Amino acid sequence: MIRDHVRHLHRAIDEQSLPLRGVITLAALASLPVFGTAVRGLGAALDLGRLVLPLLVLAHVPVVVALVAVWSIGCDVCRSDRSA
Repeated sequence: MIRDHVRHLHRAIDEQSLPLRGVITLAALASLPVFGTAVRGLGAALDLGRLVLPLLVLAHVPVVVALVAVWSIGCDVCRSDRSA
């Protein structure tokens, strides 16, 4: 199931222009501290203790988005180098 989501995400990002993929990468990376801080704050407010760890794992989903976008950009750069 996770593999299907990553494939869908990869296809959706591949369809975007190169500058937009760069923006997606930067936005995903910029959102990491926001999500991490929000999850830690929620965990502290609800006194979740060690149960906050699974939430922190979910807060790192933007890393996957950023990696897929960088991969997609890299594939386009490699393809353009081969054709040149």
